[in-house]
Amino acid sequence: AKVCELLIPHKDIFKKHVVGLILCYIQVLNKGMNPTTKSRLMPSIYALLDMCSDFETRQINAMIDVPSKTLFAPVFQSYQKFYQYHGQA
Repeated sequence: AKVCELLIPHKDIFKKHVVGLILCYIQVLNKGMNPTTKSRLMPSIYALLDMCSDFETRQINAMIDVPSKTLFAPVFQSYQKFYQYHGQA
């Protein structure tokens, strides 16, 4: 998580690579992931998703198949609900 947090100030440079990292994470979700490992990775995945613009998010959705979308949807929804900044103070 710390490495991903250090990337945030440089997100304009790294966001094109973030798509690949998130796609790798989705592949591992498809193969099966230990719940403990998944919970430890979530802060990092949220930080990576935070770097993505709408373009990268659409790119991720276009590059994954339907079963992957089913597995990734709860992750993205929890990111939107608990992590994503909504402009409210």
